[in-house]
Amino acid sequence: MRVGFLLCVLVLARLAAAQAPDAAPGGPRTTVSGVVYDSIGSAPLAGALVQLVSADTAAPFTATAHSDSLGRYSLADVPGGRYLLGFFHEMLDSLGVEPPLREVQLDGRRAVRADLAIPSPSRLRTTICGAKAASDSGALVMGVVRDARTRA
Repeated sequence: MRVGFLLCVLVLARLAAAQAPDAAPGGPRTTVSGVVYDSIGSAPLAGALVQLVSADTAAPFTATAHSDSLGRYSLADVPGGRYLLGFFHEMLDSLGVEPPLREVQLDGRRAVRADLAIPSPSRLRTTICGAKAASDSGALVMGVVRDARTRA
């Protein structure tokens, strides 16, 4: 009974994916490109892993690229649809920040430029500390405190 149900679900999912107009192999495709920027260092961010993931469950698609020394990335041959675009980099880990996501809508015909960035220092401060008080210096100190003996 469970095998039959699972097979039915898989067949229905496959049929739904086949009916999605942008999922067809011969359908229109485009390029998503841009620059990943380090807002804290005021410079392009080299070595970021950029990922594009379909937000439409009927037409699953993923693509990845690494940003070059100027922060540029390019994802080619992307079918039309709604996507989530984001990036991973060790700088995000060291700041303790979740990768920022951006929604991108593609029609499959026009190339799309979508720049990405590490949040600015003021945005990080507001996110971590809340609204700035009138007497606040605006500074933020981040780090990890460890026990010297146990490293905990």
